[in-house]
Amino acid sequence: MNKLTSASIIALALGAGTATAQDVNWPSQPVQMIVIAGAGGGSDFTFRLLSREMEELIDQPISVVNQAQGGGVVGMTTYVNAEPDGYTLGQLSPFAQYKLLGQADFTSDSYSPIAMVNMDPAAVTVAADSEFDSLQSIVDTLKEDPASLAISCGGTCNASWDIPFVSLLLDAGVNVGELNLIPAKGSAAGLQELASGGMDIVLSSLPETDSLRDAGMVKNLAVFSEERLGRYPDVPTVEEATGEAVTGGTWRAVSGPAGMDPALIDRIEATVKQAYDSEGFQTGMEERGFGAVWMDSDALSDFIRQHEEQTQRVLNELGS
Repeated sequence: MNKLTSASIIALALGAGTATAQDVNWPSQPVQMIVIAGAGGGSDFTFRLLSREMEELIDQPISVVNQAQGGGVVGMTTYVNAEPDGYTLGQLSPFAQYKLLGQADFTSDSYSPIAMVNMDPAAVTVAADSEFDSLQSIVDTLKEDPASLAISCGGTCNASWDIPFVSLLLDAGVNVGELNLIPAKGSAAGLQELASGGMDIVLSSLPETDSLRDAGMVKNLAVFSEERLGRYPDVPTVEEATGEAVTGGTWRAVSGPAGMDPALIDRIEATVKQAYDSEGFQTGMEERGFGAVWMDSDALSDFIRQHEEQTQRVLNELGS
């Protein structure tokens, strides 16, 4: 090996060490947080609240960018293709359906999972003047005519909100291949369509329906949780409403593109944990009825692999 080559190798090694040190000292510039849903919904609220608390800790601005196009595919594409330097982070939520449905190539290996901060069960909501007063009446109607109702998924169909609902219908003998599932740019958009008469059913979390329910414009028929939620004691569980113990919903986590340095991930995870534990975040989530659920990077990595397996199994059963 000649001296020039040896010097080059040493320089490269020193450069790599400097880059790692800079990553560990994150952040030294503004950070971008990509939200894969539109403004006004649960994802938007959660990540704006978290980012506000993080800003106070890192002394750098965090720009929250909503990219709901393609049911969230555009937003995920933005941050998984970004430099793995910690300055472009994003929302990690149910993603396995994209690849299975041919919409994108995301797998668990596309991400550097950082931390989960939220998990909420799905709920079934109809307009206040809807003829449906129970989930069972909806099941019975769809069993007779699967295409008769316009059902908003509140995002990408065959994902977090509608998989438990469709699973319930499948067990009830409904021909789920004929369902009229309509994707919306986030739950807020779907709920507005519901209130204006453009939809028959919206599948979303309960907190996302608060403003319209309080205004007397929508009503909640059931929630896909094991027990009634403390904030919504009058909303029955699916098991109470139909006799079938079906649960499910969505989750929201902070992630970066694949290839982030483990030390950098640890640094960002610690910041997210401080923001998560803050009074501002916990109070804000509680006031809106969102479930604050924590998972560190390692636990989240295991969780998203299980999510891939579960989604594959469910979509195979649905024939998607």
